[in-house]
Amino acid sequence: MVRIRGAVVAAVWAVVLAGPGASPATAAPAPAPGRGGLRAALPAARPLGDRLEPAILYAMAHLGDPFAIGGDGPRSWDCSGLVQQAYRRAGVRLPRIAADQYRATKHIARRSLHRGDLVFWSRNGRASGVHHVAVYLGGERYVEAPRPGFKVRVSTFSRYRPNLYGRVR
Repeated sequence: MVRIRGAVVAAVWAVVLAGPGASPATAAPAPAPGRGGLRAALPAARPLGDRLEPAILYAMAHLGDPFAIGGDGPRSWDCSGLVQQAYRRAGVRLPRIAADQYRATKHIARRSLHRGDLVFWSRNGRASGVHHVAVYLGGERYVEAPRPGFKVRVSTFSRYRPNLYGRVR
């Protein structure tokens, strides 16, 4: 099961890295198990990303899991539950609620985003209005547990643009 899930995640990453309009048929083939595996399919990470790579891999391993209000795993999620559990795998303790997660980060500008940072959506541009959080992957892409009726997915800024950004400490 784990080997199959890893292969599926590697195939999804190949499509993500190939860019918009790509399909599994046009994306680069997934690496064979034992030859670098999923790690070989991921883009090069900056030093910050290396420390947070376990969080990114955990969130990506749950692509396709259903959204559930208050969900914090192991097979259904809301946005902040997915983020909290993912970052726990990288040794980072975060609060449970998206607004509190924003308060727990170092606030950064969009131009400073690195792989592994968190992106937030706020109704009023402040922590008090934060209602959604996702894990930034790079290239204006992020992994999120979006809302009821949807599954954990990779999305882009062109689909739903965040307005606050944070770096875990």
